[in-house]
Amino acid sequence: MSTPLAEAASSGFFDASAYDAYRPSYPDAAVSAFLGHLNTLNTAVGKHGVARIVEIGAGTGKFTELLSRRAVQVAAERDGQAAEILAVEPHPQMRAQLAAKNLPHVTAVDGHSADLSMIEDGTADTVIVAQAFHWFATYEALKEIHRVLKPGSFVGVIWNIEDYNKPAAWQAKTAWEQSLNDIVYSLALDGSPRFRDEKWQKSFEIAAVPDAAANRAALYLPLSDDRVYWTVQLTPEALWKRLLTLSQIANLPEAGPNDEEEAVADTKAQPTSRNTVRRRFDAVLARDDVVYNEQNEVTIHALTFFAWAQKIAV
Repeated sequence: MSTPLAEAASSGFFDASAYDAYRPSYPDAAVSAFLGHLNTLNTAVGKHGVARIVEIGAGTGKFTELLSRRAVQVAAERDGQAAEILAVEPHPQMRAQLAAKNLPHVTAVDGHSADLSMIEDGTADTVIVAQAFHWFATYEALKEIHRVLKPGSFVGVIWNIEDYNKPAAWQAKTAWEQSLNDIVYSLALDGSPRFRDEKWQKSFEIAAVPDAAANRAALYLPLSDDRVYWTVQLTPEALWKRLLTLSQIANLPEAGPNDEEEAVADTKAQPTSRNTVRRRFDAVLARDDVVYNEQNEVTIHALTFFAWAQKIAV
């Protein structure tokens, strides 16, 4: 299947093993609350019923692993098969990383939100998008998701958002994390949408209101959302590797002609190489207001943001 994939994602996520190793997983409290709102992976479906979960943009399987683990647990509790998880991912390196994990109850397939032709109409109990909906936040994608969902079922979207990669309007917990956020915002724009742009919600707003002039039906009830706050302790090197999984940094050249001039720790001036970003990163981590523990780790503040909408008949 030929599937559209943004150039920034195609090149920025080429090193799928780094993404898988350094991106954070999701806290149990957030996952439980999220799946509860979606009414999925619980024991209420029936003793031997099989829930069909479709995860779009599954990547290397950071969230798929959690779905698989819970499916195994629910199957044991119900003395039957708990779920069939179809993990849809267009990026070949990421899909290969996911498939290599051989997760129970999971089938990894090539596909994209705009074309889920491998899934029959009205056969999915839940559609989930983890850390990816901003890449394809359109009415057309939500219409295709609506097609595969069973009546009254839910689509859910979820993201881990650390303070260094948050929306500009959100307040960082510390001044130095805000400086890292400034570095991220200093990166050259590549035309790709991101969660921090806070534009992805618009597609759900459009999909919740009928528009006769545009021949557009309402597909979902209004979006609901929630969040769970958490922290993680990382060494500077581990934090740097996490930043390198951001496509805007990964796609920069290693070195640039103006590296020396750009070495000044101006976190808001546009860098032209990863070397420059690293120098500014190191300067921030060397500040007096950065607190290290005995393991030479800093505390990163973050949250898991999740939202859900219920399919309505059209």
